[in-house]
Amino acid sequence: MAYGTTPAGTITKEQTLLSTRRLPVAASTNVVKGNVCSINNSGYVVVATNSTAAGSPWFVALANADNSSGSAGDISVPLAAKGHFVTVVADGTINAGEGVKIGSTAGKVVGFVEGTDNEGLKVGYYIGKEGGSVSKAGSSPYLESFTDNADFLPVAAASGNVIEVLVN
Repeated sequence: MAYGTTPAGTITKEQTLLSTRRLPVAASTNVVKGNVCSINNSGYVVVATNSTAAGSPWFVALANADNSSGSAGDISVPLAAKGHFVTVVADGTINAGEGVKIGSTAGKVVGFVEGTDNEGLKVGYYIGKEGGSVSKAGSSPYLESFTDNADFLPVAAASGNVIEVLVN
């Protein structure tokens, strides 16, 4: 069982609300906290996909914003911008220190391939994930133990892990 209570879309290092942005959401768009987002040609927030243009500004949603039945700009969403350490969801294996880009699942990230991928697709850098695991003894009295990996080098992230990234 993985140990960790920090959900996707949480700023993890000292930042202030003044360093975040609140921008209007595109029509027919449902933004989920922790989604990587970008801005469409009309200036509205959309959930980033692997077909988002290289060089787009990248943001991470800090709250849910369901505008799926609304018009463009009816609601807004708070976003972490470039320079923030924030949590997102991995869409595949990502090695420690590796750059990340949008994966095949909208709003989630996979490893960036240096020298192959367009540099403008790099959302940020994988810093690490919450360390530690809880294990239960196989026999009575079934005691639990916690192994804290926070003091060790970051390990590779797997699909579905909530990871910390530095937004590019």
